[in-house]
Amino acid sequence: MKRFLVVISFLAMFASMQVTAKEKEPVEPFDRGIDRGKSVFIPKGTIGAGVSFSYNNYSLGNATDDAGYQMLFSLLQDIHGNMLSFGIAPYASYFFADNLAVGVRFDYDRSSLGLGNANVSLGDALSLSLNNFNYMKQSYTASVTLRNYMPIAASKRFALFTELRATGGYAQSQTYKWLETGDKSGTYQDIYQFELGLVPGLTVFITNEVAVELSVGLLGLNYQKVEQITNQVERSEMENSGINFKINLFSLGLGMSFYIPTGDHRMKKTDR
Repeated sequence: MKRFLVVISFLAMFASMQVTAKEKEPVEPFDRGIDRGKSVFIPKGTIGAGVSFSYNNYSLGNATDDAGYQMLFSLLQDIHGNMLSFGIAPYASYFFADNLAVGVRFDYDRSSLGLGNANVSLGDALSLSLNNFNYMKQSYTASVTLRNYMPIAASKRFALFTELRATGGYAQSQTYKWLETGDKSGTYQDIYQFELGLVPGLTVFITNEVAVELSVGLLGLNYQKVEQITNQVERSEMENSGINFKINLFSLGLGMSFYIPTGDHRMKKTDR
């Protein structure tokens, strides 16, 4: 009798499981469809080339309504100087797959700062005065890039891109001031650097083969070694490494690119 009851209970449980399984409808996993896009923004076999540039020039302390002077007036007083930054970067790429390119890039950047006079006031107990101060830095870097384009709403004119850069380079900088005796006192640096960075951006085609691009540095894993000599006597070395995840407005770049399709994708002239 007990065996009969056990068998009946097992059959009833199995039957209820079957009914529950039949009543439950299958649920497909949620998918945003990001990887299923069929739109080709730049076809395989395209050759790309272009140049990116940046330029900034600031003059400080020319008038009481100077924007830079007003921003820092609580700390800096009687500031007079000029700051200049300039950068240019030619690059080339090849699309080994639709919307995916590998390329090379060369960057030259130069920045300088000249302060005729600046007084730093941190309160009644601490104040500093700086005059005839000069700073200059120029760097040369080369990068290997991997870029992926993501068309906006299947558009063939607008797209976002993400670019992975492996960058290595060399830079020189010097900081000096002129003494009253006419001699120059300062520090000279040799800088060796490596960076693995992520650069997102926006591409807009203005013709079939010409595009304007805007990019900004976002993520960087960097290593730097600095060798410096002060007044041609004192020598020192420094190494530092780190990672940053933030929008770097100083790396904002505006560029113009040319994309030349090859093979069947190239536009053919029609006979008249």
